[in-house]
Amino acid sequence: MKTAKTRITTVILSIMMCMMLCQGCGGSPVPDSHALTVDSSGVTGAGIKTGSAYAEWIEAYGDYAIQIYDGENFVPYTVEEEKAKGSSDAEVSSPGHDGRYMVAAFYVDDEPVSTDELCRSEGVEADALADHLASPGYLEDHSVVFRYIIFTITDDTVSDIDFDYLDYNNEL
Repeated sequence: MKTAKTRITTVILSIMMCMMLCQGCGGSPVPDSHALTVDSSGVTGAGIKTGSAYAEWIEAYGDYAIQIYDGENFVPYTVEEEKAKGSSDAEVSSPGHDGRYMVAAFYVDDEPVSTDELCRSEGVEADALADHLASPGYLEDHSVVFRYIIFTITDDTVSDIDFDYLDYNNEL
């Protein structure tokens, strides 16, 4: 029996995953699962920790599809625009942004896969992908995990790191 916390976590992760599906990955590389973890000392798989500078974070995660929280949803964030301006101030191009940046990915059979690649290989549209991946028939043949990591960046410094995952085979 699922606890209330598990149900809430599942709902939140499902919402975030659907937002990621709607945006697509835009050709960005998909991070390996290690990059989306945090060890017991608070360091991510890509070497970022609370106190890391924005520039270090961009170096570690800037090539991946990044989303920012605009007060209601996570929406695409383009690091290239900030690099071109020479600015590390995300609020310049993102009014209402509260400093949270999310990097997320699907792992099917332990391999990182973009939503675009999943849609092509499975022959489904992006808006139907979540249901397809959660279907009992698909889960009988595949393991599916959605991982995310959210960085809060304040005054050009990583001030908080939150991460979690949704294991479709065990939690849905």
